[in-house]
Amino acid sequence: MVINRHYSHGGDHVTYPNQPYPPGDPYKPQPNPSNTLSIVGIVLGCVAFLFCPPLFGIGGIICGVIANSKGERLAKTAIWVSAAGLVVGMIIGFFVFQGMYGT
Repeated sequence: MVINRHYSHGGDHVTYPNQPYPPGDPYKPQPNPSNTLSIVGIVLGCVAFLFCPPLFGIGGIICGVIANSKGERLAKTAIWVSAAGLVVGMIIGFFVFQGMYGT
């Protein structure tokens, strides 16, 4: 234990040499208790199954990626649901239009 006397601050300050750094990676985003962007991404992914898959599916993927960078728990779920909504929505749209305008 080392006591540093800083008279300009008006008191003694105790410092401990060789303090270890706090645990955890300082560059890794801390988990965010809010899942707002993840939930928006999941909803957009679900909408993409039936309505305009390129718009809603890509929007859901973007929300999921941003949520992942913020450390939200449900971000990976949002990315997967939106990707599935994009792909399955496009397949459903293909068959619907094929049936309507097919020969």
